[in-house]
Amino acid sequence: MLMADILHSCTDEGIAAAAVASIGGPFAAAVRAEADRAGLSVGALTSSLVSGFARDASERDWRELAAAMTGADQPVLAGLQAMAERALRQRERATRIRPVRDAAAPLHPAGFAFLTLYRRPA
Repeated sequence: MLMADILHSCTDEGIAAAAVASIGGPFAAAVRAEADRAGLSVGALTSSLVSGFARDASERDWRELAAAMTGADQPVLAGLQAMAERALRQRERATRIRPVRDAAAPLHPAGFAFLTLYRRPA
């Protein structure tokens, strides 16, 4: 039931922004920084993160969410924070610079580059 409360309330941008402000601290700063990078308000980003979690979360993610909420003083806020932190980690991984294979011609074992000559069809 509490998970449904998060999904129904925090998909509203105003409520989502107020919830992030209520949590505060490094979490709110991280959400604010990501919202600035994305050109969104804190509420719009948070609402999007909650909707994305509801759409894409695995069974494991739902179990971890339930564990984060269990015993928390404010389980709805704890759940929102767990959802958003998971989504922010995924966004970070998706935007991280990855090494790209060198596009130069491959080297022959003897140390020289293979050259491919192309002929134009007659």
